[in-house]
This record gives sequence, structure tokens and C-alpha cells, in this order.
Amino acid sequence: MCAVKLTSAGFGAAALPLWAAVVPLATVNICYLIAAGLEHVPTCIPYLSGCTSVSSTGRMAPERMVFLAGMLPSALILACFWRGTAAFLKHSGSRQQRLKLVPLLGVIAALSLSVYAITLGSEDMLQRQLRRAGINGFAVSTFVAQLLFIDLYRPMRIATTEKLWQWLVVLCAALPLLSIASEVAKLIGAGRHGSNNFAAWNAFLVASAWYAVVARIWWHHGFSGDTASTSSGRPASPRE
Repeated sequence: MCAVKLTSAGFGAAALPLWAAVVPLATVNICYLIAAGLEHVPTCIPYLSGCTSVSSTGRMAPERMVFLAGMLPSALILACFWRGTAAFLKHSGSRQQRLKLVPLLGVIAALSLSVYAITLGSEDMLQRQLRRAGINGFAVSTFVAQLLFIDLYRPMRIATTEKLWQWLVVLCAALPLLSIASEVAKLIGAGRHGSNNFAAWNAFLVASAWYAVVARIWWHHGFSGDTASTSSGRPASPRE
């Protein structure tokens, strides 16, 4: 299924990191605009004020349908992306056991995101627990997969991707820093919900930027996203 072209205009497997960057971020922002327009959530700039949670954008109809329509395909995109990433990293010289963790973590992240999206909006205690497990499983598995990519890609770096690799490190470090900033804000008197919401919205931005940087790395290596690719991962003439 991951080998299926996502569009007929050349945006196939090679565009997976771009889809992973754009689709979830676009989904939550579109849902927020719908929810705010219907007065289901406050009107603000949530990235700055944290006036509402990311989850609130997909709890009520009709925005819930848009949330599902965006997040469930996003889960598939993420699973395919991490499978493609494992193929890309085959030539990193890493041990096979570590490399196998990459697509496995991708599947866990995809399933966790699906559980979160499907159970969002339900007040049933079991589904609330599943939702919490889903979002936590998604966050942890994705973060570990990103750390693995940074480590495994290190020996594959070329001159044109050195700064991109450094950006991956910075963006990955930004995620726990957002959580720390949220806790510090609470200690100095900021509201708990607002601090958590601020961190969550900006974590979405950081995660999207991370995938966008990976898209550029794939491009520099001339990687097609094909999981059966036999490319060395180092193009004869690195793209500028």
C-alpha cells in the first residue's frame, strides 16, 4: 500500500515527508478555523495564546469529520514514511536490529494516532483512556524514531546536508524544551491549560518542520522513497 503513488503529478513516495509535514498541520488548522467560526472554541492565535487545545478542534461536528478525514490518512502517510526512511537508512552502516526499529516505531505511531483520532470527542471512560494512550504512544514513538533517524543518518551526511542534519537535531531538542517551558510557565503563575495548549500547538509546528527538513535531505540524496531502492544514498553529483 505504501508503494501507491499519492498523486499522479509526480508526488509519489518521494514526497512522503512533505505529506507528513503538511497534512496533519493543515488538518488541525482547518479544523480550528471551522470550530472558531462556529464558536465551538475561542477565537485567537493558539500558537501564541494557547486559548484552546489541539484536541478541541476535532471534538464536535462538523469539524470532527474533517479531523478524521485528515488524521487517518496522516497515520497511513506516517507509517509509509518511516518504512521509506528505513530503506533510505539501509546504507548507514547501522546494525540491522536498530534499523528494524524505525518502521516498527512508525507503525506504532500510526496506530496510536488512529486510536487518538477515532476516540476523540467521546466521553466514555474507556475511550478517554484509549485516547490518552494513543496521543502518548504517538508522541513517544515518533520522538524515538526521530532520534534514531538523526543517529543513523549521521554517517550518511554529505556536504549539502550537514546543516540540514543540524536542523534536525535542533528541532528534535525543541520538543522537550517546549514541555519544559510549559512547566516553568505554570510555576511562575501561567494557567495550566493555556501552557499545555501553547506547547502542543507549537510542537505541531516543530514536528512539521522536522519532516520538511527530511524531505530536503531525501532530495539532496536523490532518494525516490522506494522501499526496494538499491541506491547507495549518496548521489554522484549532490544537488545544490
